[in-house]
Amino acid sequence: MILGSILFVSLLFIMNWMNTRLLYSGTYSRLQKGEKTVNLTPIASTTGIGYVLAQVIFSSFFVESVKILMIIGVFSILSVATAYFSTSIHKYFYIRRHIEKVKQIDPQFGLPKRERTLIQKRGKRT
Repeated sequence: MILGSILFVSLLFIMNWMNTRLLYSGTYSRLQKGEKTVNLTPIASTTGIGYVLAQVIFSSFFVESVKILMIIGVFSILSVATAYFSTSIHKYFYIRRHIEKVKQIDPQFGLPKRERTLIQKRGKRT
């Protein structure tokens, strides 16, 4: 219990230190402007998959019940699905609320495929 509390507090301090370091180095502003140099998607997905695999492996050594392993697997799948669907739902509601802004950025947004291809062909001719 004490060791877990010490690890938790140290994790909070480390994450706070990293956050301030990234903030003052300008990394966050470059990411917001789209000037990222590192693709973070493989790193994030690998850490998530590694966590799930480690949880299953450790559970298989310390838990005799296969039922608990199945529950952990279902919860893992549900957590990944929830994260994926929450971002998709957020994008959907943002587009519904700000359709004018989206069409300013991409004028072909929402048009049928036939009209999009006609606009692209006209653009190539001129």
